[in-house]
Amino acid sequence: EEERIANEKEVTEIFAGLHLTSFVSLYEDCVSKNGIDTVIEVSHELHELPAANTVMHIKLEEEATEDTFNKIADQIENTKKAGGKTLICCEKSTGLAVTLAIAYAVKYEGISVNDAAKSIYQQKTQAELDHETLIKLSAWEIQMEEEGIAKEDEVTELFPGLHLSSFVTLSDNFISNNGIDTVIEVSSELQELLAADTVMHIKPDEANTEDNFNKIADKVANTKKDGGQTLISSEGSNGLAATLAIAYAIKYEGISVNDAA
Repeated sequence: EEERIANEKEVTEIFAGLHLTSFVSLYEDCVSKNGIDTVIEVSHELHELPAANTVMHIKLEEEATEDTFNKIADQIENTKKAGGKTLICCEKSTGLAVTLAIAYAVKYEGISVNDAAKSIYQQKTQAELDHETLIKLSAWEIQMEEEGIAKEDEVTELFPGLHLSSFVTLSDNFISNNGIDTVIEVSSELQELLAADTVMHIKPDEANTEDNFNKIADKVANTKKDGGQTLISSEGSNGLAATLAIAYAIKYEGISVNDAA
């Protein structure tokens, strides 16, 4: 009995803003004393917890699904954005609760299932991860990665007449299908792109110079004056390409760096 009461007092932060506790500790004082805003309760039946602003109930036997992984991750992220803390617990075991919490790390922290599991083991929570759920989380992680690759085919209009896409999409078919006239390619070596009327090549290690900022801005503006569309893409990351595109917004649209970002 004394050991049970001692364990009830333990609340462990497993990821920033996300806490774990045993199911027997789920009482009003535990929630209020630890400043918990959202409780994710995995159990057969929902318990009343007036001290929490939000209680998400996940039924046992329905917990290890893609839909549940998304719901858990989204709830934790939304609570975190609002400046709150989330507590997750499970009637079956703390191991299952902490395993389900990995969904948040994968979706919003960019941590792999394996790395998240290692991090939890290193914290010595004494909770044994649920291996069957880990396998399902790994499959969900792969599916999300595949969906992310599919999204790489998309073209985003950053400013009127100026578009962004991932480097892997750069092909003649892609350019012609999207009506692109000018390509600004930030890469180590220039690709042959016959479908574009003009290709401007900038090396990544030379990209962040005033001379290149002006060249990019002028090229986008000149293409736009001729009624054309410009696509910017970077071998390193979409982030670099999008950042360089701000040069046009500053020089020709009169937009500040902060507003453009």
